[in-house]
Amino acid sequence: MSIDAVTALYPPKVRAGRYGERFPLVMLDVIRNPLSSWPAEVYEQPIVSRVGPLGSFTWVMDPGLIKTVLLEAQDRFLKTPIEKRVLGPLLGNSVFTTDGADWRWQRQVVAPLFRHGELLRYVPAMTAAAETTLATWRAQGAGERDIEHDMTATTFKIIADTLLPGGDTFVARAIERAHADYLMPISWEIAFGMLDLPRWLPHPGTRSMRRSERELRAAVAALITARRRNPGFADDLFSRLLSARHPDTGAPMSDAQLIDNLLTFLAAGHATTAMALTWSLYLLAKAPDWQDRLASEARDVAGEAPIGAEHIQHLPLTEMVVKEAMRLYPPAPVVMRQAGEDIELGGRVLGKGNLVLVPIYALHRHKSHWEDPDRFEPERFSAEAEETRARYIYMPFGAGPRICVGMAFAMIEAKAVLATLVRAMRFTPIDGCDPEPMSRLTLRPMGGMRLGVTPR
Repeated sequence: MSIDAVTALYPPKVRAGRYGERFPLVMLDVIRNPLSSWPAEVYEQPIVSRVGPLGSFTWVMDPGLIKTVLLEAQDRFLKTPIEKRVLGPLLGNSVFTTDGADWRWQRQVVAPLFRHGELLRYVPAMTAAAETTLATWRAQGAGERDIEHDMTATTFKIIADTLLPGGDTFVARAIERAHADYLMPISWEIAFGMLDLPRWLPHPGTRSMRRSERELRAAVAALITARRRNPGFADDLFSRLLSARHPDTGAPMSDAQLIDNLLTFLAAGHATTAMALTWSLYLLAKAPDWQDRLASEARDVAGEAPIGAEHIQHLPLTEMVVKEAMRLYPPAPVVMRQAGEDIELGGRVLGKGNLVLVPIYALHRHKSHWEDPDRFEPERFSAEAEETRARYIYMPFGAGPRICVGMAFAMIEAKAVLATLVRAMRFTPIDGCDPEPMSRLTLRPMGGMRLGVTPR
């Protein structure tokens, strides 16, 4: 069933910047919403380059060129100084921030935790977290809910109950505070990094970011101490990291490296799925016909029983909606690399140090890759449509060797939670709450996401 023209939904998109490419005024757009500073051509052209006061930038939207950057020549396109400046103080030398051999051995340690067959055993915990959210909503009665907050709490509970049991107390509170203290002013840090200003130079968010870094790392350090006192026998993320040995030196991870990687998964691992669920519920609130179809699918598959591992593969409509939500609102809206040497790409020579961006948000709305790209249409992700879709035009989890290690976990989690919530509750839009998508590492709704929630 296709949505007809009368009910076609064109949800909010990134608002164009006020200042175009006028330096230094464009930095005000970067601070407000980094995505609004991208040239308009990134939604239409295969590759776009700019050279100016901020250096050399290249946006890559052609699937073949993206494959070159992220797969075929990935050793020549490295993590950027901006990322290391912005995330290094918080995430240190984790699997997310490192390159080369340092990255490979850390990736090999965590990858076995995320095999699809292993992940299905976590579905009951995922469903239980969603049921806990439902119980809170029922106890507080029908009305407006802060959906972004509630989905963040739900997905953190899932991480804490599966990959890292015991991480749901003081760490949860520190991460909740970090939303305002660290993520909201982070575009200032990005702008200062683009301007190559010294790190000691303060900006309006400096104090809150540094305080948040200290609190988060201290909270995870305390978690490590607590787990060492009571190790248990769980095969979870902590246990794997603790037993890991460097392949060359045989040395275990230092406490700093343990904190780096645990914090990466705790902070980033749940936030991306939380945003996918937040935008999915917003789109379903605006498209009640699809919402009803998902509720019916969940009831047909599981009745009133909890969504279980055996149900996950039988929720194709739910999967289509999640994928379309991540197309319109990719949780990680950009992949950044830096040319590690002079290199030819797309008929042009990129000098060493050239910043290369794969703008996932623009790629997912690119006029050459998608028909009517700003329209909400989950049927783009039917089994038939996916069979004919080119690779490297849909990348909510990135691509290449550094593709998100938690991709399968996130998809199972999103389907289990969304089916559980929509089967039980009806979601309705709030007048005046149509937030612009805003980059704060993840793609967040500017001003938050409020929806009406009532029992079915």
